[in-house]
Amino acid sequence: MSSAESSASSFVTQHRVALAITAVVGIGSIAGLLYHFRQQQLEQQQNGNKDVNGGAVSKSSKKKKSKKKKKGGKKEPEAEKDLPYPVGKNGVPEVNSVAVSKLSADDKAKWASALKEKGNEFFKGKEYKTAIDYYSKALICKEDPVFYSNRSACYSALGDNESTIEDTTKALKIDPGYTKCLLRRARAYENLENYPEAMFDLTALTIYGGMSDVSNESMLERILKKHAAKINEEKYSDLPKVLPSSSSLSSFFGAFSPETIDLDASHYEEGSGEKYLVEGLNKMKLDTSDGYKEADVLLNQAVSQFDKSIEGIDNKTVALGYEYAGAFAFLKADSDKGLEYLEKALSESARPRTYVIMGLIKADKGDYVGADADFNKGIKLLPDDPDIYYHYGQIFYLVGDLAKAQANFEKAKVLNPNNVYSYIQLACLAYRQGDSKKCDTLFKEAKSKFPTSAEVPNYYGEILFDRQDFDGALKQFETAARLQEAHQTFNIGALPLINQSAIYQRKGEMDECVKILQKACELDPKSEVARLNLGQVYLAQQKVDDAIKLFEEACLLARSPDDRTQAISLMEASKMQQKIRQDPVLSKKVQEILSSIPQAAQ
Repeated sequence: MSSAESSASSFVTQHRVALAITAVVGIGSIAGLLYHFRQQQLEQQQNGNKDVNGGAVSKSSKKKKSKKKKKGGKKEPEAEKDLPYPVGKNGVPEVNSVAVSKLSADDKAKWASALKEKGNEFFKGKEYKTAIDYYSKALICKEDPVFYSNRSACYSALGDNESTIEDTTKALKIDPGYTKCLLRRARAYENLENYPEAMFDLTALTIYGGMSDVSNESMLERILKKHAAKINEEKYSDLPKVLPSSSSLSSFFGAFSPETIDLDASHYEEGSGEKYLVEGLNKMKLDTSDGYKEADVLLNQAVSQFDKSIEGIDNKTVALGYEYAGAFAFLKADSDKGLEYLEKALSESARPRTYVIMGLIKADKGDYVGADADFNKGIKLLPDDPDIYYHYGQIFYLVGDLAKAQANFEKAKVLNPNNVYSYIQLACLAYRQGDSKKCDTLFKEAKSKFPTSAEVPNYYGEILFDRQDFDGALKQFETAARLQEAHQTFNIGALPLINQSAIYQRKGEMDECVKILQKACELDPKSEVARLNLGQVYLAQQKVDDAIKLFEEACLLARSPDDRTQAISLMEASKMQQKIRQDPVLSKKVQEILSSIPQAAQ
């Protein structure tokens, strides 16, 4: 993954709540808004009236309760003879709409307050049903958001999510900024698996209460994941297995040495597994999107024929067919099928590359011990095989063993001097180890050996990007894009364009950013990263419908459940943003916040 890709996904993961708000209102300075929210939260943490469950009431309700907050000390229960409302022989308040209708406004308020206080006593004693009765009678006297909130707390404690939602909704109609009710309703919605409504309430809570409340932010993250998982299961679990972006295919197969098999298809019998295999390998050599698609079909036809009969066919050829079919299955995110084919390949004729691909599949599953075992089997089989060490170095790089990673990349460079990725990885490794001068030298060496490679300037540009040398990085990305355009093969495809867009986005040149990302989407119809990035830019430009469309496309293109979860999260957050913009109270609140923040006017 490129630095531009990883930076984008990392930002979304860490600041999804911030994006949900900033994209709604088109804020130019995210950092300024985050700072304001955190400062505002610190100032407000110790303020605010509390309902029975300790929740803050918004300013409109606090004004009504300010006098009661001045009274200190624990309040003793009132004797029944001192209660302002009538009580029956069984101690139950005799309060109904008829009796209340005859009271003055002051008396109604007194009755309501006394009933609420008694309800609080029963709530603290966990006598929730009795507390509900008192709060209900308090509401006959006076409709107050705190009474609804307290009664909703009882329903919540009893596990009655529907009634919790009903009462918190009534409270929020009176006081839209009642944060405790927003949180309580969000939890009830979550319990009912109504995740969109829970997300909406939590986003509203963020707007009202500030950005630094870790518990609320983590709750939104949790619900987003649940919602995405539910959508993924209901809508995307049965998607057909398809190939990833052609740039991914090109870089994967480009790291292996060329095959030595006779690739003249005329030498093989029509309709045979051998002919299908050779035709598939020839299509792969085209290094184009259509070529890989056709190769996938031909390789499946080859193994289908081998499954029927391999009589008279060289077992090495049969093994080669199963190996490539396994590699394509893995790249289509069907790891189990890939391993099945690779086991068949090994049963016919073992070669190091088969073990390498098996190791990569296991590493992708997180089984680094199994991956290491497979690589060592390949080394034992043929210690100087050129296909082993580059990928083995990748494994060590992933687990953080940089010394072993470097040793393997060095060996790969010697055994397969035409693998440009060994040179690039050694340069990147030097940078990671803090040796920028060596990194520059190694990239210079790579440029000299591979002058037409688009990969070298692209990845060097990513190093410069990380150094904050954005002008230098842009020149490298532009060079990489020109080299890619001059190639008939796919190579790294849209990646230099995606990286360019990240720089224009940092500079605030959004029109140029959009133009480049649109070109990236056209160049690589299977690039989910290009679509995710363009979708986020569209969000900032208030083009929410266009953003949602791109996120939906990214969901279909995602190779892994984790990648799809990110796309679904953005898609659903965008839909939520539409709802927030359509809410007059929240829209007004957001604009009030913005008007008080100079940075937001940028």
